[in-house]
This record gives sequence, structure tokens and C-alpha cells, in this order.
Amino acid sequence: MTPNGADPLRRTSIDLVAAAAAADPLPVSLAAAGTLTIVFSDIEQSTRRAVELGDERWMALLGVHNRLVRRHVERSGGVEVKAQGDGFMLAFPSARSAVQCSIEIQRALAAHGRSHPTEALRVRIGMHAGEAIAEDGDLFGRPVVLAARIANQARGGEILVSSLVREIVETRGDLRFGPPREAPLKGLEGTYRLHPILLEGRDAGY
Repeated sequence: MTPNGADPLRRTSIDLVAAAAAADPLPVSLAAAGTLTIVFSDIEQSTRRAVELGDERWMALLGVHNRLVRRHVERSGGVEVKAQGDGFMLAFPSARSAVQCSIEIQRALAAHGRSHPTEALRVRIGMHAGEAIAEDGDLFGRPVVLAARIANQARGGEILVSSLVREIVETRGDLRFGPPREAPLKGLEGTYRLHPILLEGRDAGY
């Protein structure tokens, strides 16, 4: 653990997904980029869970996780930019669709964990919105960096969003947020206010 309580393995997992996104061509739907909501996710303590379950059971469970994430992303109109190990980088044309997709992913994982207690997974999700840039098969820019860093700060079962995402999605009044917290983001100056989304009147954790 680092002094601020962050898990260095978690940071590596998310950063690997962000770095790998530059290596492959972008989906056609993102070729022009522009204003997008970028989402990063990964499984909490995935290395430990893999050791506990063994390779065969872990790969089967990882397959369940990946299919679940991809199903909800497709339904929500999002795009999978990259998947690496247990982590995803996703992009959505709207902040609301990104949030709703993330909520459905957390609910589906919670339901799976209740019916299969030994296979319960806790996933961290973080996001930010802004003008992403697509060039030479790469999606980059400040929104990508911020989304990855926010995901690094998320806890298991949590959906953590930037102040901008909260400002965009809260106008309808159908979402609830937990107490905000100030956090430094790796490689960026100062601290940032981050907002956990509450799920069904509770923290998104389960």
C-alpha cells in the first residue's frame, strides 16, 4: 500500500489499459472523437482473487465479468476502447449513458455475487468527460488522463465521477451522490473533488 492508501497494483492495471489503448486502431465510431465520457474500470484485488480461485476458475470468472461489462456497454451505446487483463477503457457519447451503464454493471455484479458468493467481484469505476483527441489510431487528451486517475481513486463497488460529470448528470434529480472527497491525482497539480454515486440509496459498494 502507498502512503495515501492506494493499491499500486490497481494503478498499474488501469494505467496499462490507458497505455494499451494507444497501440490499437480506434473503433470507427470514435475516429472523430470530440466530446466523450471516458470510463475506466478494474477488479479490486484481482491478483489475490486469482490466487484464491486458481487459474481455471479465475479465467472462467473473468470471462463472466468481461461478458457482463460488454453486454451493458453495448446496450448503453458505449464503445470498448481497450480491455487489458481485468480492466476496461470505455467511451460514451454522453455522461448520462456512461453513468447509467456503470450503475447497471455494478447492480449485475452485485446480483451475481449474491447468487454465487464464492465468485463475488468488486469493481472500481471512474470517469470524466471532455474533448478527447483522436489521431493516428490513438485516443488521448486530458479527459483520458483524468478518467484513469479518478478510477485509481475509486474503491471496490464504487462509481466515482469528476465534478464535471456530476454537474452534467445531476440536473434531472434522479441520481444520488455520496459525500465528495478531495484527492490528489497522480501527475496532476493540486487536488480534485470527486463524487461517489449512490446505488439504490446506499453506497455503490456491496
